[in-house]
Amino acid sequence: MYKKAILTNLYYNDILIFVPKRKIKEGVPKKNFFQRLGKKDLLLPPIIIGAAVLFGLVFTQIVPPPEILSVCLKAHSLDSYNVYPRVQLFVDNKQYLFPDNVGKQPKDDGEECLKPIHTDSIGDTLHVQYIRPVQLSLPDLMRIYSYDNKTVELVDNSTGEYINSTIELADYDIQYSYYSDKGEFTKIVNNSQFPPFSNTFFGKINFVSK
Repeated sequence: MYKKAILTNLYYNDILIFVPKRKIKEGVPKKNFFQRLGKKDLLLPPIIIGAAVLFGLVFTQIVPPPEILSVCLKAHSLDSYNVYPRVQLFVDNKQYLFPDNVGKQPKDDGEECLKPIHTDSIGDTLHVQYIRPVQLSLPDLMRIYSYDNKTVELVDNSTGEYINSTIELADYDIQYSYYSDKGEFTKIVNNSQFPPFSNTFFGKINFVSK
C-alpha cells in the first residue's frame, strides 16, 4: 500500500511518507454501584430480608409476646390507650368501693408493678391503660383484683369514713352484670357475653354468700 503511493508521486518529485493513523481509544463510562453487582450479589438482599422475616415468625411462635395482664406498665397514664369504666362492688347487696391499690402489685425486687387494669383512687372507677387498644372485661379485672385468687380487699364508706375489709372468695359466689342497651343491669351467664371495658361501660360485681 505504502509502495504504490510513493511510486505514484514520483512524477511530482516528491516522496510522501505515510504515517499509520493512530487509533484513539474511546473512554469507557464507569459503572455505578448497582451495575458492578453481579447476579448473585443482587439476590443477596431479598434472601437476607426473607430470612429475617422467617426468623421473626419462628421466634414469635417459640417466644410469644407477654400476656397483657402480666405486663408491668412503665409509667402511669403515658400509654396511648386509656379508658375509665365504672364497676360497682356489692357483698350480699351491700355496696363497697375499690381500694386505691388495685393493680399495684409488688415485684420480687420490691418495686411496684402497675397492671393494665388498676385504680387511681378509692371509688368505683377503674383505669384501663395500655400501649394499644385492648379488650379487657370483668373476669380480667378479677384476675388482677384478686391476684392471689383467694381474697379481695374492700372499702366501706357507709359511715362517711373509709374502712378497709377483706373477704375470702371461697365463701362467696360471684355474679357479674352490666348496664345494657335495655336500660337495666343484665346478668352475665356465660363468657361470650362479657362486653369489653370502655369509657361508657358500667358494671357490677356481686359477692353472694354461699
